[in-house]
Parts: sequence; structure tokens; C-alpha cells
Amino acid sequence: MENPYKRKKDPEANKQLILNTAAEIGATADWHQVTFQAISDQTGLSKGGIIHHFRNKEELLEELVRQSLLELTNSIIAEKRTLGNNIAPIAFLRFVIKKSGDLQYRRTMKVILQAALVNEHYKKMWNDWFTEHIASGSIQDLDVNSQIIMLVADGLWFADNLSLYNITEENKENIVNRLLQLK
Repeated sequence: MENPYKRKKDPEANKQLILNTAAEIGATADWHQVTFQAISDQTGLSKGGIIHHFRNKEELLEELVRQSLLELTNSIIAEKRTLGNNIAPIAFLRFVIKKSGDLQYRRTMKVILQAALVNEHYKKMWNDWFTEHIASGSIQDLDVNSQIIMLVADGLWFADNLSLYNITEENKENIVNRLLQLK
């Protein structure tokens, strides 16, 4: 007879739970307060189960960044299929606006922002992604209109993740429509 109290193993769900919980703790407190014990307390997973997925906090943070960049990449690829190839800045802006209402995403981004501000490795990950998916080398490689779009997207991303300005969804759409006139 099967033990009704035995937890069913679902490694991918547990891994995602660990990542989401780490982002929640890191966004509401500080990344330094993210511990395997804190994650264990909040999720009910054992510390050993957490270590099974992530040997240390750096590995966990690395996966948060990797997953976020992958999601962004997939969104931009889908936008390019819809709107044509030369729209990466607009696709980035639309992604930022689409995700601004997603609390879990905002928590993750707040943690990533903290990491990039204090650790060159995470800033380099972002710059490498940008070079591969938006511009061939740097923002200077984009035309002026694309630079404006990228800087607006970054500003909206920053404001959303720090809960600044409370820009409405309607105003965000108006911003996108105005910027589309630049293209």
C-alpha cells in the first residue's frame, strides 16, 4: 500500500518552486537574505532537495538570469516572426510592457537588477545577450530611433521593477504607439 503522505517527486516543478521562492525572498528583502534554509522554510522542501538542484546560491542566481534571458529571447524571436526582422528594440519594449504586470517576473528582475549592479558577471551576461539579440556590438550600433526605443524600454523596465511612477497600461501602450512612429 502506498503511503498517502509521501510527497510525489516532480523535479522540474520543485526546481521552479525554488527559483520562484528565491526571487520572492530576494525581491522583498535582499539577495543576501536568500538562504537555502529560508527557501526550505517557505517551500517545505528539504535543504538537501534544494542542493540537489543548486549546489550554491550563485548557481541558483545564474539559473534565474539564464531563464529570464531565454524567455526574453523567445519573445523577441516570436515578435520578429510577426513583424519582420529589424524590430528587436520594439520587440524588447513590448516584452517589457507585457511583463510589467507579472509579479513573479518583476520579483526575478529585481533580483537580477541587484545582481547586475554589484557583480560584473551578471552585467556581462546581459551585455552578451544584448549584443547577440539586439545590436551587433553596442547600443551605438543601432540607429538613433532604435536607441531611443531601447532607452525607453530600459527606463520602463527599471521603473516597473523599482515600483516607480505607476505608469498605467494605457500610457505604456501610448508610448509604444508613439515610438512606432519613429520606425
